[in-house]
Amino acid sequence: MILPETMSKVQIITTKENLDKTIIQVLKFGNLEPTEPDQPISSNRFEEYRRKLGEIQEHLTKLKIIMDLGSIVLEPKGNMKITNWLEASDEASRESANIEDKYKDLLEEIGKIRSEIELYTLQLKEIEPFKDITVDLNKLYNLKLFDVYLITANSSQIEKIKRLNAFISYQKVNENKYAVIIIALKNQIKKEDIEREIGARIFETAEGKSPFDVYKDLTQKLQNLQKALEEARGGLRSDLKKNENELKEIYGRLLTIRDGLTILSRARFSNFYVQIQGYVPEKQVNKLKSMLEKYATVISTLPRRYGEKEQPPTLISLPKRLKAVESVVELYGTPSYWEISPIVFLIFTFPLLFGLMFPDFGNALVVFIFAIWFYKYGVKKGSENTKNLSLVLIYSSIVAMVTGLLAREFFGPVLVGGPREVFNNDSYPVGPLYNVWPVPVSVSNALKYIIPFGHYSILSTEIEDAMILSILLGAIALFVSSLLGIINAIKKKDTEFLLYEKLPLLILYTVPLIIFGYGVINISNYFGEVENLLGGILTNIFTIPPNLSTPTLALAYILVLWVELGLIYNWISKIILLKRHGDVGIGAAIGMGFIEGGFEAGILLLSNTISFIRILVFALAHYYLLYAFSYMGLLVLYSKGIPYAAGVIIAGIIIALGNLLAIALEGLIVFIQDMRLHFYEMFSKFYEGGGRKFEPVTSYVEIEEKEEEKNIQKAMEKPILAEEA
Repeated sequence: MILPETMSKVQIITTKENLDKTIIQVLKFGNLEPTEPDQPISSNRFEEYRRKLGEIQEHLTKLKIIMDLGSIVLEPKGNMKITNWLEASDEASRESANIEDKYKDLLEEIGKIRSEIELYTLQLKEIEPFKDITVDLNKLYNLKLFDVYLITANSSQIEKIKRLNAFISYQKVNENKYAVIIIALKNQIKKEDIEREIGARIFETAEGKSPFDVYKDLTQKLQNLQKALEEARGGLRSDLKKNENELKEIYGRLLTIRDGLTILSRARFSNFYVQIQGYVPEKQVNKLKSMLEKYATVISTLPRRYGEKEQPPTLISLPKRLKAVESVVELYGTPSYWEISPIVFLIFTFPLLFGLMFPDFGNALVVFIFAIWFYKYGVKKGSENTKNLSLVLIYSSIVAMVTGLLAREFFGPVLVGGPREVFNNDSYPVGPLYNVWPVPVSVSNALKYIIPFGHYSILSTEIEDAMILSILLGAIALFVSSLLGIINAIKKKDTEFLLYEKLPLLILYTVPLIIFGYGVINISNYFGEVENLLGGILTNIFTIPPNLSTPTLALAYILVLWVELGLIYNWISKIILLKRHGDVGIGAAIGMGFIEGGFEAGILLLSNTISFIRILVFALAHYYLLYAFSYMGLLVLYSKGIPYAAGVIIAGIIIALGNLLAIALEGLIVFIQDMRLHFYEMFSKFYEGGGRKFEPVTSYVEIEEKEEEKNIQKAMEKPILAEEA
C-alpha cells in the first residue's frame, strides 16, 4: 500500500499457430499491460490488427452514446467464442453496425434537435442583454433626429466607447461583457466608425423585429424543441430497454476484442514467431507462465534502477473500496514507480481533516445521501472518476457525521442545544434532541480543545488551544511529508536530490514538530508548555545576548539557531544546484539562491505550518454561520408581534436557508481546502506524481474454448485418469 508493486517486464514468444490461443490466455490472466518491444525480433507489425483496433474503438464510442441515451448502465455481460481475432472483430463490427443502423434515424433526429437547441441557445444569449426592448429595431435605427446603436462590448471597448461624443448607457452582463446603448445626434457617429474603430458589432434582429419579440419567439421554440427531444429520447429509451442485455453483451465483446487487438497491434512477428512484451506484477509472473506453458515461452526481467529511460507503470495494491482514494491522488498525478505512494497517507488524513472542518451530523448526512446519489450517477454513466470521488465524499461525510455527533450538532445548534445554547441563557429551554442525543455533554466538553464550540460559554482560551492543536496536526503532517521525501530520494539512489533538495526541508520542518510537540513533556499542562516555548522563541529572536535562564528558553534559542542554520544550508544547496544546472554566474546563483533557499523557504516554513489553522477556522465558520441563522430564526420565533404559528414557519425557513447555504457552499469549500492542504502543504514535500498508471488488458466477458480444443484436452486427460484408477 505504501510502495508500488514490483513490476516485471515479460517477453512472450509464441508461434503464429498458437497466437490466438496465447492472446486468449493473456486476456484471461488480466494482469499484463502490453508495450512496444524494446528489442523487437523484426520490424514487422500486424497492420490489419491496428486498422481493426481503430474500427472497434469507433463502434465502442457510438455504442456508449446509444447506451447513455437509453439510460443503460455501461456494464459488460455475456460470453464469446474466439476462433480468429480478425473474424471476431468483423463479427463484432457487424453486430455493432446493426445496432447503429437500427437507431440511426432516431439518433440523427436527436442530433438534429440538439444542434437546433444549441443554435437557439446561442441566439438567446446574444439577445438576452436587450430582451426588455419592445421597440422594433427598424424604427429605433431610423429615427429622424438621433442615431441609436445597440452593441455588446468588452472592458477595453467600453473605454473607447466612453470617449464618443454621445449619450452612453451600459450594463454589465458578465465578467467581461457589457450591453451598451449609444444615442447620438443624426449622422454624428456612423455605424461603420463604431465597427471599425471600436471593433464592436451593431446588434440586429431578423426583419428588424424588437428584441423582446425575438426573445419570446426563441424561448417558445426552445421549449418546443426540448419537448420534442424528450419525446424522441423517451421512444429511444423504451426501445433500448427491451434490448438492454443484448447491448451489454455487444459492449462486453467490443471491450474484449479491443484489448485483444491492443496486444496484437503492439506485437512484432518474424517468419514463424510472434513477440509480445508487457509489464506484469512480479508476484503474478509464475501464474502467467503456468497459463501459457502450452502455447508460449515467457521470459521476465526486473526494471533497472531509477534514472534509466525505462519507466515501469505504477500499481498500488489497495482493497477495492479504498481504491477510490486513488482518484484524489491522480488529480495531482500518478505516483512514479520509484517513489512512495501518498495513497495510504491520504486514506486517513483526508476524511479526518474533512470531518474536523465540517462537524455537523445533519449537514454531513445530507452530503452522505448526495454522495450515494452521485455514486449511482457515476455507475449509470460508466464514469470511474465520478464513482471514486463520490466514494471519497462518502468516507469523508461519515467522519463528519462522527465529529458532528461529538460536537452535538444537528443542522446547527437549535435542535440539540436549543435556544439555551443560542442565547447562552439557562432560562431558555434546550432543543428537542438534547436528552436523546447519543453523546453526552460531558464528552463534548472533554473535546472542547478539538471542537471548540457548541458550549454555552465559549472561552477565548479554548479557541487559542484549538489553534495550537490544529497547528500540531499540521506540524506532524509536514514532518512526515518531509521524511517521506528523504525516503523517496534514498529509494531513487539520487544523492544530489537527497542532499540539496530533501534534507534541507526535513531539517526545517522538524522545528514546528518540536515546538508544538513540546507540551508532551507535561501532558497535563500541554498548552502552557507550548505557549512558554513560543514566548521563549520570541524573546530570543529580539534579545541579544540570548536569555538561557531556563531549559525552555535554552531550547527556544537552539530552535532559533536551528532555523537559521537550516535556511543557510538550504541557501547553499540552491546555489550549488543553480551552478550545476541553471547555467548562471556565481553572483546570480547567490542572489537567486537566497531568494529561493533563504527568504522564500523561511516564508513557506511559517505559512505552511500556520496554514493548518484553517482546520479550526472552517469549523468555526461552519458553526457560527448556522449559529447566526439560528439566532435570527429564534428572534422571529420569540417576537411578540408575530403569531406563534407564523413565527415557527418563518424561523424554520430562515434556519433551513442557513443549512442549505452551509451544505452547498461550505461543503464544497471544505472539500477543496482539504485537497489544498494535501496537494500544496503535504505532497509538495515528497511527491512528484510523474508516473503512469498500470492499465492491463483483460477479458470483459467469458471467453469459451473452441469445441476442438475441449476434445483435445479430454483426450489428453483420459490416459491420466485411467492410470490413476
